[in-house]
Amino acid sequence: MPKSTRPTVMVVDDYDDVRSMLTRWLELNAYRVVEATGGKEAVAMAQRERPDLILMDLALPEIDGFAATLSIRTHEELRDIPIIAISAYGELGIDAQLKIDPQAVGFNDYLPKPFSPERLLDILNRYLPKRAEAAGE
Repeated sequence: MPKSTRPTVMVVDDYDDVRSMLTRWLELNAYRVVEATGGKEAVAMAQRERPDLILMDLALPEIDGFAATLSIRTHEELRDIPIIAISAYGELGIDAQLKIDPQAVGFNDYLPKPFSPERLLDILNRYLPKRAEAAGE
């Protein structure tokens, strides 16, 4: 099966409403979306789908977003995929709340919930620059 020309974003969150809202918005903005509800599923799906970007919640069943990200980063072919932590830990971020450096764990960035569509778009444009350039043409 040929890979879609649309960038693929993997949404990892155990709340159906969050996944549904993000998926709907991403699809309306021409992204292909794959969803995972837990950390183990996210690791397997990342290997299978090789998304262009991952939005990873931190509080997940089975294994949390930290462990899932560390596991994804052990796979050579997945190391360059941007992984964005999404969480309700607030504006101070996971480093202040949990005393964990998100980049040391393997996250590229942090997006606190709730976030606006504009903040999400900024993240997508920052980590998927080819798509942002194509949209500007």
